[in-house]
Amino acid sequence: MPEKPSKLLPALYGGIIMGAISGTPFLSFLNCFCCAGVMLGGLMSVFFYKNNLAPNSPPLTSGDSLQLGLLAGVFGAVIGTLIHISVLAAFGNVAGAALMQILQSMEGTIPPEALEQIERSMGESTGLGALALLSTFFLSIVIDPLFGLLGGLIGYSIFKPKQQMTNVQPPMNPPAQT
Repeated sequence: MPEKPSKLLPALYGGIIMGAISGTPFLSFLNCFCCAGVMLGGLMSVFFYKNNLAPNSPPLTSGDSLQLGLLAGVFGAVIGTLIHISVLAAFGNVAGAALMQILQSMEGTIPPEALEQIERSMGESTGLGALALLSTFFLSIVIDPLFGLLGGLIGYSIFKPKQQMTNVQPPMNPPAQT
């Protein structure tokens, strides 16, 4: 019986999906829906792994799915942080600038002092602050594997092998009523 394929490459693919969603401005808002982008990466890693299984290899297990989701979460945290750093270096805080435009367009609803304070604090954090990037990475290295595990389990429930039905008797016909 052949062995199961490596989990590294499918987890890397899931991590790339996870990191691309998490690290890209505006696309990362998908994670506001119960970390949907992170769970999608875990689910897709199970999908890619399931496609690599040979027909006569051992079936996919929930343990495999948990490992795939966890690995995809670690890869996703690293890749997402690298994409986040790249976007900040290339374009600055794009999401923060868009948020400031929205807030400034809401004249009269926000006190001018509060708007100035928000603008001042965003101006201080637009650079590549090492502390902010480290805290983002450490938060991602905890959250992404946790929700990657959940995505892996969801992927297992979708892609698990179908149960073979043995010794199944047909349902009995109810007695005829007169």
